Amino acid sequence: MPHSVTPSIEQDSLKIAILGAAGGIGQSLSLLLKAQLQYQLKESNRSVTHIHLALYDVNQEAINGVTADLSHIDTPISVSSHSPAGGIENCLHNASIVVIPAGVPRKPGMTRDDLFNVNAGIISQLGDSIAECCDLSKVFVLVISNPVNSLVPVMVSNILKNHPQSRNSGIERRIMGVTKLDIVRASTFLREINIESGLTPRVNSMPDVPVIGGHSGETIIPLFSQSNFLSRLNEDQLKYLIHRVQYGGDEVVKAKNGKGSATLSMAHAGYKCVVQFVSLLLGNIEQIHGTYYVPLKDANNFPIAPGADQLLPLVDGADYFAIPLTITTKGVSYVDYDIVNRMNDMERNQMLPICVSQLKKNIDKGLEFVASRSASS
Repeated sequence: MPHSVTPSIEQDSLKIAILGAAGGIGQSLSLLLKAQLQYQLKESNRSVTHIHLALYDVNQEAINGVTADLSHIDTPISVSSHSPAGGIENCLHNASIVVIPAGVPRKPGMTRDDLFNVNAGIISQLGDSIAECCDLSKVFVLVISNPVNSLVPVMVSNILKNHPQSRNSGIERRIMGVTKLDIVRASTFLREINIESGLTPRVNSMPDVPVIGGHSGETIIPLFSQSNFLSRLNEDQLKYLIHRVQYGGDEVVKAKNGKGSATLSMAHAGYKCVVQFVSLLLGNIEQIHGTYYVPLKDANNFPIAPGADQLLPLVDGADYFAIPLTITTKGVSYVDYDIVNRMNDMERNQMLPICVSQLKKNIDKGLEFVASRSASS
């Protein structure tokens, strides 16, 4: 079983580091990537001939077992096991994509904010390692750990404040919070209610529903008014759908009797994101169009990309927001601010103000954590 990546593999490979790969999300995500990424490789028009998964977890026994298990799957995607005993450096060295599902999961009665202190410390340490081991001018960092609303600001601010090599690297354009599960849920729940209500026939396609804002509770704004799935839902059905998307995580925690959270569906959502970045870096596509939670200002406090300057006043100056983006190999290249202009009255006048108010508090919490950490170091 491989425990480290050999230089010969790295020279012609695309390396993906999964931090927290032995956890509930990490295991399932690693399985999906090991099983499915071969199809992206077959389409590649670049010199990359190999994809490698570097799997890291603080639980050495667990990650060794997961890696051994995955290594028996009959795909050409290679895997290696990494833990603190061998150092995170080998895992991160030459990684093009870093995916972070690491952290403690939610338990009964816990909100994403309850997770903050523990997970913020974990994210800060991982951010330090990324800054020290990765090429900050190229690497993409996808943050799954919750609470995303606060932890992405922790990751971005910590790297920019505490690691001088990050300056002018553009890393803030390539650190993104994964909110895809909200979009997955909105699509699933809308299709279900339409079929159950007899509003649409059962078809083998899924609706597209934009979801913007943040990644917890009322910061999540599902834009059912902009769905491509024609519907005649009444007001009560719409309110039910919105609430279900906003609190879908609680539904899973309750169904598991507090013994787990949304791991399988989150791994699926995470996979849908990672595969797009793999396709981008392999040259299969020239750009990604997707929704991520990102900073709207760069390291010099200028708008992160065209469109961000128009979005900022629409979200009352919130420094981070989940919004449809255009992403190239250099990171965020365009922010689709016009989606806010297309909101209906209820979404714009009721949901957006609540979202922004809560989101700003979440962002400030993350920034304050980094400031206090920097002051004490």
